[in-house]
Amino acid sequence: MKRTNENREIVRPKRGFRLSTIVASAVVVAGGIVLPAAAASASPMPASATVSMATTHHDKKDEHHKKDHHKKDHKKKDHGNATGGKGGNATSNGKGDATGGNGGNATSNGKGDATGGGGGNATSNGAGDATGGNGGNATSNGKGDATGGGGGNATSNGAGDATGGNGGNATSNGKGDATGGGGGNATSNGAGDATGGNGGNATSNGGGDATGGGGGNATSNGGGDATGGNGGDATSN
Repeated sequence: MKRTNENREIVRPKRGFRLSTIVASAVVVAGGIVLPAAAASASPMPASATVSMATTHHDKKDEHHKKDHHKKDHKKKDHGNATGGKGGNATSNGKGDATGGNGGNATSNGKGDATGGGGGNATSNGAGDATGGNGGNATSNGKGDATGGGGGNATSNGAGDATGGNGGNATSNGKGDATGGGGGNATSNGAGDATGGNGGNATSNGGGDATGGGGGNATSNGGGDATGGNGGDATSN
């Protein structure tokens, strides 16, 4: 049979876009974004844009992490440590550390440290340290340190230190130090030091020192020193 143009099957391509036409009309830019060729040529995105955006995001994340870490450290520094002792409780409500002793409790409410002693409690409410003694309590309400003695309490309400003695209490209300003696109390209300003697009390109300003697009291009300004798009182006005 002779083939002619009449019986030849005409094959026409299906209408549609060729792949080459689609590829040519689209451009893939950085980051996997597909843009038309016209848009890509009109506003090209530099290759460094993706790197810059990622770096900026990473830096901000690191900065945020550092701030959170700094806040955590700051919170830790604002609170004191509390360590219980042998039968002694420890409580820290401020920046100072509290350490319980052998049966002596320790409480720190301010910046000062509190350390309980052998049966002597320690309480620090200000910036001064408080250390309980053997049966002698210590309380510091100001800047001065308070140290309890052997049965003698110590209380510091000002900038002066208070140290309890063997049965003698010590109280400092001003800038002067107070040291309890063997059964003799010591009280300093001013800038002068007060030292209790063996059974003799010492009281300093001014700038002078007062030292109790063996059974003799000493009282200084001015700038002069007063020293009690053996059974004899001394008063300096």
